[in-house]
Parts: sequence; C-alpha cells; structure tokens
Amino acid sequence: MNGQIAGPPLSSVRLRIPACMGAIAYVQHATHWFVEQAEMAERQSFAINLAIEELILTLLRHAFDGGSEQGDLEISIELHSTLLRLEVACRALPFDLSMVPSYQPGEAGDDASLSVLLLKHMVDRYHLHNGGRDGYRILLEWLRPLAHVEEMDHSPAPEGAAVQADGPVDPIAEIRPLREDEALALSRLVYRSYGYSYVSDFLYYPQRIVARLQDKTLHSWVAVSERGELAGHAALMSSGPGAAAVEWGIGVIDPRWRGQNLLRKLSAEVTRQAAETDASILFVHAVTNHPLTQKSGIRLGFQVTALLLGFAPADLEFRHIHDQLSQRESTFIGIRPLKPLPKQALYLPARHADTIRLLATGAGIALIEATALTAHPAEDAVTAFDTLIEPSVNVAFMNLASAGAELASSLAAERRRLCREKVDVIYLNIDLSSAYAQYATEVAEADGFFLAGLTPMQPWPYTLTLQYLNNLDFDYGAIHAVGEQAEWLKTLVRQEQQRVSG
Repeated sequence: MNGQIAGPPLSSVRLRIPACMGAIAYVQHATHWFVEQAEMAERQSFAINLAIEELILTLLRHAFDGGSEQGDLEISIELHSTLLRLEVACRALPFDLSMVPSYQPGEAGDDASLSVLLLKHMVDRYHLHNGGRDGYRILLEWLRPLAHVEEMDHSPAPEGAAVQADGPVDPIAEIRPLREDEALALSRLVYRSYGYSYVSDFLYYPQRIVARLQDKTLHSWVAVSERGELAGHAALMSSGPGAAAVEWGIGVIDPRWRGQNLLRKLSAEVTRQAAETDASILFVHAVTNHPLTQKSGIRLGFQVTALLLGFAPADLEFRHIHDQLSQRESTFIGIRPLKPLPKQALYLPARHADTIRLLATGAGIALIEATALTAHPAEDAVTAFDTLIEPSVNVAFMNLASAGAELASSLAAERRRLCREKVDVIYLNIDLSSAYAQYATEVAEADGFFLAGLTPMQPWPYTLTLQYLNNLDFDYGAIHAVGEQAEWLKTLVRQEQQRVSG
C-alpha cells in the first residue's frame, strides 16, 4: 500500500540555515505563510509550531551533539491540495529515534523523550529516511482541513445504509469514469458498504477524492443507475503517472444492487484501463475475513504471491457481509503482470528459492538466476533503510536500500524503534537483484522477521517481503484462503513464523 499521496505542490520554498536554536523561529515563520494559505485552524497552527520546535531541538541534541557539531539544515516546505509537507534534511552525526528512550512521566531530565513524544502527536504523518553518507531526511505532514462527508451532507442516511431495500432497484444505465462533482456521492456509497471503517479514510473527504483524481493518483469508474445514482465503484491507485505498479481497489457495491455482477463488470473495465498505463504490475489486496474479494481476484486473473498478516485494523467492517473482526485483517497480495519485468540476475535465498520460483511461475514471471555466488555486503558499504509508517493502518514498511557489515545491528535498532512507535506490523522489503539478498534474509530472520512472499515492483522489480509482528498473535483458522495457492501459502507462512520464532 502506498503512503499519503500528494501531487505537485501548489507552492513551495526551500531554505538552508545553520543548525542552531535560532532556526526554530526562522522555520516557524517561514511555515506560517503556508498555514495561512491552507486556512488551518489556530489549534492546528499551534501543533505545527510545536512539532517544528521539538524536531529541531531533537536534531540539535542528537545529530549536532548539543550544538558542539556545526552544520546546516536544509528545509523544504510544500503546500499540496490535501496536505502541508515539511522536510528537514541534514548531514550530521548518525541518528535515529531509537536513540531516544520512551518518555516516562515524572522522571527528571527527560526533555529529549518528551520532545519526541510531542513531535509524534503533533503530526498526521512522519517519515525518517537514513541515507547513509547522504545524511538523513525527516518528513512531517499535516492534512489540510477539508470537509468530511458528515459535514457536507446533512440529509438522513439512506435506508440502504442500514438494511437492504425491498423491491426492485433502479436499472444500471452505464459504467463510466467518476466525475469530480460526484465525489460526495462516492463518499456516501463507501459508507453504505463500510460505515466509517474503510481503511483509506480520504474516501470520506470529497475534496481529497477530487485532489487525487486531479493528481492522477486515483482513477475511478462507477456504475450509474438510470436515475443517476452511484451503485458501484472500482479504482486504480498509484503513486502517480508512470508508476511501475498500480493497485486495483475500492471495489464497493451499494447493498441494494448486490447480486448483479456489478463488481465483475467494473473490475473488467479497470483491468482493461490498467493495461494502457505504464505499469508492469497490477496488484490487489484481497481481504481474508470473507472470500468475496479473493474470488473476484481469481476471476480477473490475479495470482496470489504474498500473505501480509495484520495489514488492516480489526475495526474494518463490511456491512451486510461480516461481523466485526476478531483480529487485525490480513490480506493476500494478488498480482497480474501487465508487461514483462526488467531482466535482472537474481540471488534467491537458498531456503526460499523453491517458494520464490513457484510464486513467480504461478504469476507468469520469468526469473533469471545469477550464476555467481551470493555475497556479504562490501566492507565500505553502509546500511540504509527507507522506512515509512502508515498511520491509517498502523503498519510500517522498510525498504533495505543498501546493506553494510553492520546490517544486523542496524536492522535490530530500526525494528526496536518501530516497535516503540507501537506499530502493529513491520514489512521488510529486500531486492532480490542484490548479491547480499540471502545474507540480508538470514539476518532478518535471526531478528524475528519471517516470510510474507513475493511483491514485484513494490518497490523493486523482484522484491522479497518479510514481516514482523509486534506482540500480535494470529488465529490462522480465521484467515479465509480461496484456492490451492492461497491455502498453500497460508500454511507456509504459518510454518515459517513457527520456525523463526523457535
């Protein structure tokens, strides 16, 4: 799943200033103009100023050794249609938030821990990227105050939101792209099926739907009744034009129109349009608390290649389909190749080589295995992760950008940091075209990560995904698996979890 997506900024500024206490007021002042343009409330403006103060204080304490180290802060401020983004980059002492212990109320001299605690609670999203020799970047984002569907629509909820309508419903007239002026109608449609539990909460903010349509990160198709009512929806989601992978999703049918094969018809149109994009892979997150999404995926030619445990919160609900979940929702990743993947020599971890071959063959992906031996990282290499926390589902994605001799300690430190952030699941992605892929997999499994599967083009053409559960237990019996491949993969993932946990 992609993180918060935003198109080109409406306005932006870039600054380079010395790392010192005076930088706090300077950055706050520079950000204030963007806050005013975004029409953010005084409470949100206060949170932004506090986050800036605590971030710079934290950097001065740990990256600049309390001021004894000299250097600059590179500041980027961008205003997008749906959010305000602040990025701070610097090249200073190696640093990550795992260096800061958890805040303990009442303990003296705990200012550093309090700063980090306040920082986390003053933003909608933050992202720390360690670039090794290139330094690191800290990204903060705040959502703009856009109207929620409840504020825009004061009419009573339609009867279909609570019970299925009696008698015949209006016939479907056409399937076509969603218009921007139908964003509120889409929000209402999502409510009919999910209440307010849908994972992607931008769907409850019509202006955010419009922004994504304009940014080309969302391409929506709807089934429209003869009276103009939205009866169903399906979409393609991506990071933007030119994305290597696009996601089929937001398949929603109004309960009053279920049983008419609308989702199949909408999905056929979506997959046809996907083939005309630049993407090499079309993928889907198929939920496992009921079989419907998996069955739809099979009919559309998706092949299961990964099982992501606990991907979505337990409060995900499907009105008229299933009761509240007893555990976090797991999803099968199904893929459908749209174009051949780039030809690369691959270093398959020995323990998982047969599994990777089977998953790839089933999905129609050709593998070119390297003839050279796998290798440990070069002595002068530095470990770097690109880590993203996705607050809407409370999971983290770690891309192993490079591996150094200290990989084991760096991975353990990053994993501990994310666990202290209280994310529920950590997904670790390893590039199989890297000669150190086997070594990295062994190191990760020694740290408690276990197999999830193959996730092509997310982010690399041939990506192996492992997963780590932060004090979660799963009842595999509650995970519905449709088809032999899904059943086999569910069993394998369970076995791998048991093997790694010892």
